[in-house]
Amino acid sequence: MLDMHLLWRHTARFALITTLTFMCAGGAQGSDAEPDAAYRDAQFLLRAAIRDTAGHGDDSARLDSLGQAYFRLARLNDAATVLRRAVAAQPRDHAAFATLGRIALWQGRTAEADSLLAAAGDAEGAPDDRYDAAIRRGDWKAAAGQAEAMNDAGRRELLQKLAGSEPYKLRDGRESGRVLFERAWPVPLVPVKVNGLSVLMAVDPGVPGLIVDPAVMRLQHLLPIAGESSVLWNGTRTGVKHAWVPRFEIAGMAMTDVPADVLPMRRYSLDVNPQGVTIGGIIGLAVLERFGATIDFKTQVLELRRPGVAYAPQGQRVTFERWGESELMIYGSVNGGRRMALQLGTGLPGAALGSAESVFDELSLKPSRVGNLIKGAGTFLQGRSWDAVPVPTIALGAVVRDRANGWSGVMSQGELWRYGARRDGLLGAEMFRNRRVTFDWAKQVLVFEGD
Repeated sequence: MLDMHLLWRHTARFALITTLTFMCAGGAQGSDAEPDAAYRDAQFLLRAAIRDTAGHGDDSARLDSLGQAYFRLARLNDAATVLRRAVAAQPRDHAAFATLGRIALWQGRTAEADSLLAAAGDAEGAPDDRYDAAIRRGDWKAAAGQAEAMNDAGRRELLQKLAGSEPYKLRDGRESGRVLFERAWPVPLVPVKVNGLSVLMAVDPGVPGLIVDPAVMRLQHLLPIAGESSVLWNGTRTGVKHAWVPRFEIAGMAMTDVPADVLPMRRYSLDVNPQGVTIGGIIGLAVLERFGATIDFKTQVLELRRPGVAYAPQGQRVTFERWGESELMIYGSVNGGRRMALQLGTGLPGAALGSAESVFDELSLKPSRVGNLIKGAGTFLQGRSWDAVPVPTIALGAVVRDRANGWSGVMSQGELWRYGARRDGLLGAEMFRNRRVTFDWAKQVLVFEGD
């Protein structure tokens, strides 16, 4: 008689192999254009890992390799499925715990992430993710203690200042507020008050926090904080100094003790507000996430609500992930090509998409011969100009933008792989024209209304 236990094991192995092969095949659909060498290498490693795992569905080392290969291509759910099998087979697989912890952190499962990252010990990437997690939940004391080991000693004094205060505290007042854009294109600009001074700022959840121009710092005698660090802005790492804003007001709502990064805005201002006043800074993620936030590109209004104020928009829902400390990522496709991880930002001037030249080459999209309206942003940020590229279509699930503008040269090859998983570009404000975009921070969902 056939051994039923043996039959079950063979059936389970066959199911696993079939499933893995199907998942790999699914990732190959889309554009026939050739990706860059690093992406091709990652695809090759995934195919090799699937071959090696065939017939060895209970081998933790092979499963670990397969899971890491899926992770490198930003196929996080596939990676998690395989890596859970790896740790079930080998409970001391610290590398698998580290990657599972990173996935849980990015997808907003913070308690699970803490447990997994603790189990990972000092496996590669785990200390970095524990540092990011501490900053994201406002455990400033723990973050300050880790800063030097994380090669972020330039932020230690700022983190210590945060630990000894009550930052981002919303003052008594209205439950919600609205502020009209001073300008919607090429980036949304709104009036705010910095320590009582009226200032025009860009709105961009693609930067980590509040950015102020050195002139604003001098005029309002903002407290300088020793140290320097870097922030990601429009696809480029940029060095910043630090300051402390006693009071920041937006849409009639005030918060106190707001940390800020100090970065000159004049050159950027010439690109995005050439006929107007100089921009005094950027309102980034750390401020916006303290509110229920809606950026209405159709009526050109920024709406903010205190936490707990009910609001239930009806529209297309798109899940986002939060990579690293502060980067909001959405999955979509460009020109009908493969699935791509795209960072959400609204400070990219005059375009819906920015990326590396190699990504546009893969998509067979070439620079336009038409003269660029905005020529200086790339030179200001990276020391070289960007090239304007027409983009036929960008799709974020059911949210689609046709006949969009793009910038080639926005991201370096290194930025495409910074977190060990592939990301492919940066979404700009043009992607959201004529739409209301509401952020559900708790569920990590964007709700799109309009077309």
